[in-house]
Amino acid sequence: MPSTATGPAATDTAATDPAAALEPGDLCAFLFPGTGSSGVPDLPALAATGPGAARAVADVLDAVQEGLPATGWPSLRAVLLEDSAQYRAASRTPGVAQLCAYAASVAVDRALRAAGVHPAFAVGQSFGEIAALVSAGAFTITDGARMAVSAVGVLADRGRGGGMALLETGEDGARACIKSAAAPEVVVACLNAPSVTIVSGPDGPLDTVVDAAKAGGVRAVRLAVPYLSHHPAMAGADDEWYAMIRHLPQRPLELPVHSPVRGRAYTDDDDLHRAMADCIVKPVHLPAALRAVRAAGATVFAEAGPGDALCQCARLAVPGARTLAPLRDLPRHGRTGKAAPGVAPGTPPETPPGTAPGTPPGREPGHAGRGGGER
Repeated sequence: MPSTATGPAATDTAATDPAAALEPGDLCAFLFPGTGSSGVPDLPALAATGPGAARAVADVLDAVQEGLPATGWPSLRAVLLEDSAQYRAASRTPGVAQLCAYAASVAVDRALRAAGVHPAFAVGQSFGEIAALVSAGAFTITDGARMAVSAVGVLADRGRGGGMALLETGEDGARACIKSAAAPEVVVACLNAPSVTIVSGPDGPLDTVVDAAKAGGVRAVRLAVPYLSHHPAMAGADDEWYAMIRHLPQRPLELPVHSPVRGRAYTDDDDLHRAMADCIVKPVHLPAALRAVRAAGATVFAEAGPGDALCQCARLAVPGARTLAPLRDLPRHGRTGKAAPGVAPGTPPETPPGTAPGTPPGREPGHAGRGGGER
């Protein structure tokens, strides 16, 4: 939630009426997280904020469902809206957690618009670039779902035997951990915040890097991402996915989308299918994208998805950043109490606010502490 709203009453207002938490002239940048950044998407709580949000959530889930294969996939309305207790079991099916994350991002985007909060900019973190481009009107919700399904299939096939880990250190610190572990197969995949780096590599070397980081006093965890991504070994997987999605029609952009992979805002002259495919191999530099959006005029960063991982990134990368995290600030569905109130500008939380879905057995959950998970 924006830093201008403080105290329980203000938190309640921002959660149920996010437009009331904005100031005249505010320009919002919607942030679309990659998978591995948060926990179960609480869409019942979002839908309960009002008739407009309820319609938006239901319409998004129906549109995403239309893009899924007819067999082998659960009803998203059932697992995300009607009986969310089904989610954890459903998310064990490969790809379900990623598609639910995509659906949740687009649902938050549409619910915010229904409440009078509209994006002036969009930023997608890796897998979140699909939802960011859908938000900007470049692709339909249904075609975005088709892209997400095919992306998960390619990543699971071509990137199996690898994964990703979060290190609470900068790029140089992460490379020092890799060097200490003598694991050149592991690479820096994403810089999420000035002191939060994601590394990617084969399982064995990746675990060695995590152990070396911990031994050196660096907080490190494996993320719930069961495949390589943003790794040079995925060369060829990008071309495979590009060939699968290039037939889906690209429409004119309705708002600027800043890419942490390309390092600039997209234009209508860009082949956006190719740009998304590049995310499979090329690294992400999120802080630079967030600073560019701020320089372009954004005054509030809004998390279009569960939790507030990217809002944390914004506060760490852009001193004094004001943030809005709709799903984090809502009453918890089926529980008493609320999520923690919004964090003051530039003050990261002491503990991670959420865990990634589908954490593999024997792994620490991927988490959004001080800058979020990835892909």
